[in-house]
Amino acid sequence: MSKLKKLGMTAVAISMVGALLAGCGDSAKSGSVGSADKKVELTFWDAAWNEAITPDVIKEFESKYPNIKINAQYNPDNGMSDKYLIALKQKSGPDVININLDWVTPYATLGSLLPLDSYIQTDKVDLNDFFEGSIKSAKVDNKIYTLPYRTETHGLLYNKKLFADAGIDASKAPQNWKQVLESAQKITKGDVFGIGLVGTNFGNLTTQLFNMIQSNGGSILNADNTKSMLNEPAAIEMAKLYVELSTKHKVTPTSILQNDNIANRNLFSNSKIAMYMSGAYDVAPIKQANASIDLAIGMVPADQTRKTILSGWGVSITNSSKNPDAAWKFINFLATPEISKKFSITFSARKSAATDPKYQDPQTKPFVDALAFAQPLPQIPQLTQVKQIVFNQIQSSLSGKITPEEAMKNASKEIDDLLAKK
Repeated sequence: MSKLKKLGMTAVAISMVGALLAGCGDSAKSGSVGSADKKVELTFWDAAWNEAITPDVIKEFESKYPNIKINAQYNPDNGMSDKYLIALKQKSGPDVININLDWVTPYATLGSLLPLDSYIQTDKVDLNDFFEGSIKSAKVDNKIYTLPYRTETHGLLYNKKLFADAGIDASKAPQNWKQVLESAQKITKGDVFGIGLVGTNFGNLTTQLFNMIQSNGGSILNADNTKSMLNEPAAIEMAKLYVELSTKHKVTPTSILQNDNIANRNLFSNSKIAMYMSGAYDVAPIKQANASIDLAIGMVPADQTRKTILSGWGVSITNSSKNPDAAWKFINFLATPEISKKFSITFSARKSAATDPKYQDPQTKPFVDALAFAQPLPQIPQLTQVKQIVFNQIQSSLSGKITPEEAMKNASKEIDDLLAKK
């Protein structure tokens, strides 16, 4: 049974993202591309963090395609997916949409995005030049619904001075979670803490916890995505460590339940935490906030197989676009090796761009090297619900209401019930 038929218009998917647009066609709709005597205007919904980058990219595109005008609107991270879904449900969305790769499966399954295969074939886009995980995330039922332009995974950012001041070798990052705990205990003193973790923002929390679980040899779901693996020893061990770094070992800020990733970045910039997990997008803001900080990067510590989460973003054509041919020209432009390097605040999704000198800096290259170990999360329509379930349970454990073991047991049962719904 195909993924779209198996997971398509289920009650679970509908409850997750609402009843969006119906029906994904097998080929792209026909539309004007801006001929010599007719101009086309496209609405592009972008992320707020691209607001300083996108205008120059648009100028470059419009100089190449003068009859296609791009009207960009910028959306903050908080509430972005909800805004997208409401607009798509009401058929009031943009022509082109910048989306997290985790959103491709639910959006495409519910008929929100146009399949791009015919365009890709016509323009001979080299799919082999994209990182494998990015293209895997872009596919639903073997059709491609987004062109990835940005890819990334997490690393461990650490403050070499705080390490050295605690008598720890700062020449390399902790290699496993035992070393993380030992280092954090040595560093924690007064208002300086060894490590920052998040207790709010379900996306931030689950990304960090899932990185830890996978680095310990665990999985989120089983191989066919039908059952939770979060009640297995490898997952429970990391959930326990995540919670007990705060509740037992006291090596995280006491504000953990109010801290998201931005809060941790600010604490790190002010030398109030010695290490935290994040992506390359945090390096520039840290340096801007504290030019003298002795920042170093390591891979996410691994106790078993090194396996972090591959994340990224792609650009898609919505099924409500009146000008999909012009929209294709724009997303194909954004995903080219040269433009994707400019448009991405982390790394291009194109393999051929990885050798660019801008990616070889010591505070950048570890993230590039880590891409070899990164894999996307399970590509299921219910992924957002899975994350929310885990977030709720871990937050309860951080609050002292339940043990980490109970949190994982509860989460697994909820996830199994969710996946079993037809």
